[in-house]
Amino acid sequence: MEQSTVKGAVSTVRGAVKTVRIVKKILALFNVKFLLIALAILLLIAAVAAIAGTSGSKSGSFSGSVGMNLSEATLQWRSTVESEAKEQGVVDLVPYILAIIEVETRGEGNDVMQSSESTGGGVGSITDPKASIKQGVKYLAGIKASADALGSTDPWAMVQAYNFGSYYVTYLAKNNENHSTDVAEKYSKDVVAPSLGNTSGSTYSYINAVSQAKGKTYLYSNGGNYYYADLVRQYVAAGSAEMPVGDEVFKTVMDEAIKYIGWSYSWGGYTPSMGFDCSGLVQYAFAKAGISLPRVASQQWAATEKIDIKDAKPGDLVFFKGTYGAPDHISHVGIYVDETRMYDSNGSGIGYHYWTDSYWSSHFDSIRRVVK
Repeated sequence: MEQSTVKGAVSTVRGAVKTVRIVKKILALFNVKFLLIALAILLLIAAVAAIAGTSGSKSGSFSGSVGMNLSEATLQWRSTVESEAKEQGVVDLVPYILAIIEVETRGEGNDVMQSSESTGGGVGSITDPKASIKQGVKYLAGIKASADALGSTDPWAMVQAYNFGSYYVTYLAKNNENHSTDVAEKYSKDVVAPSLGNTSGSTYSYINAVSQAKGKTYLYSNGGNYYYADLVRQYVAAGSAEMPVGDEVFKTVMDEAIKYIGWSYSWGGYTPSMGFDCSGLVQYAFAKAGISLPRVASQQWAATEKIDIKDAKPGDLVFFKGTYGAPDHISHVGIYVDETRMYDSNGSGIGYHYWTDSYWSSHFDSIRRVVK
C-alpha cells in the first residue's frame, strides 16, 4: 500500500470522527431521533471511505527488497543506485534496478545497465558505469511514470518494459491485461519481433532453468526476451505476501515453515529447539499437515515421485545434487513455491530463495511430488 493512500485513509477517518463528535453534541441538546440515523450514516460513510482509500489499481506492488543472490560486482553499485533513485524519485525501484544490473552485466563493464540504446545511441555508447546507471534509472523512472498514469502498479510489467520498450505498459492497459510470461511472449511475437523484421515468428533455442520451468525453451528472433522479468525476479527478495495460492496441504506446510523465516541453518536440526537443516525443515513442516517423510534429503527423494518440471505446483519438493559429497549425491531439498522460488533452509538461512539462480541451477536434480 502506498504511503499517500494510507495518509488519505487516515485523514478521512479523522474527519469523520470529528464530525461524529459534533453530531453527538447536537444529540445531547436536541435528542432528536432522526439525528441518530444521521450518525449511523456518517459512521458507515467513514468506514467505506477508509476501505476505499486502501484499494489499489492494477495488480502488483513494490514489495521487493534487495536480494541475497546479487554478486559482489553488482553490490558495489548499490550506493550509486540508491543515490540516483532518490534523485529521480523512484527509491522503491532500487531492488529491481540492482537485479536488472545483475541480469544485464553482473555489475561488470562500463555500461552496467546496458542503457546506451535508450539514449538513441548505439550499443556501448555509454562508457562510464555511473552514467549507465543514471540513464538506466531515468529510463525505468519514465516507464514507471507511464504506468502510474495508466493506473498500473505492477513492478514486473515495468521491469519487462525495460527490455521490450516503454510501450509495453501501454499495451497491457489498452488490452486490459496484466503482465505474465504468456502475455509477454505474445507481445514479443506479435509486436516486438515484427517491428524488427521477424514477421514469420522464427525462434531460436533458449535453454535455462527459467525457460525449462515454463516448458518453452525458445525466444523469438528480434523479439527481445519475454522471460526478462522472470530472470530479474531471481534477484529480488520476495515478501511472503507474494506467496501463491496452493492446496490445503501447501497452506498448512507453509503456515508452519514461515514461522522460522530468518532463522540460521542448523546442520542436523529437525525441530524448533534444534533449528533446521534442509530436510529437517521439510520433514517437520509436512508432519504438521499429517504427512510423514523420511529424515534426510536422499531418503525424501526416494520416497517421492518425479514429475515433469512444467507440471510442478506449490508444495512439491525441489531436489539438488552435489552441493557436497559426490556429484550425483542428493544433498539438498526445498519446498517448491513457484516457477522461480522455493522455501528452504540453506547456508544463507531459512526463507524464500530462487532455485533458478546460477548456483542452484548448476546443482538441480528434479522436482518430485509427495504421494499422499
